[in-house]
Parts: sequence; structure tokens; C-alpha cells
Amino acid sequence: MSFKTLFDFEEALAQYTGAPYVVVTDGCTHAIELCMRFDQVKSTSFTAHTYLSIPMLMHQLGIEYELTNNHWSGEYQFNSTRIWDSARRLEPGMYQEGQLQCLSFGHGKPLQLGKCGAILT
Repeated sequence: MSFKTLFDFEEALAQYTGAPYVVVTDGCTHAIELCMRFDQVKSTSFTAHTYLSIPMLMHQLGIEYELTNNHWSGEYQFNSTRIWDSARRLEPGMYQEGQLQCLSFGHGKPLQLGKCGAILT
């Protein structure tokens, strides 16, 4: 795959979601990791009804976290941050200004491309 193909995909995602910028990653968990590192998150809370990779990521990054019993559909926010796990959501105009929304394009997701993800920013 050429860089032009990636840039074209990022541009198409930006137009579709309304995000000013899109960064393609190799998966949603790594997208969340980049956002957590960029915003230097030290602690957060989030739903216990998430993927196993998320608490493992928090442990790896040394981020203190609490699990809540909130159920979610499409996306959930890491509390006290601007970071969202939007792994199961992909809709026109979904971007929320000022937020970092992490997408997944894996098996069973709205757009199934394989091991791939993105950050709407």
C-alpha cells in the first residue's frame, strides 16, 4: 500500500466523520495508547464492559484507573479526558470538536479492513 493510498483514506475518513484530521494506526488500542501518551493521562475511569486490551494498556502505561459498570453502545469516553474508544461507531458527522476519537476497523466492526484503526482529531 502506498502513502498516497493512506493519505487518501485519511482524507475520506475526515470528510465522512467531519474531523479536521485523521491519523491511521495499526489498531484501536494503539490509537488509544498514542492519545493517552500525547495527553499525558495519569488517571482515568472507564467501563468494565470493554476489551481486555484496554486495562492491559493502562497497566503498561502506568495509568491509574477505576472500572465502572456503565454499559456503552458504539463508543465510550475515558472519564476526565478528551479520549474516546469509538471502536464500534462509524457514522457521518460523528466527530466531536476538540476530542480524540479512536476507531477500529477489525473483525465485527462497522468497517472491517483487518487489523487497522484511526484517530479522529
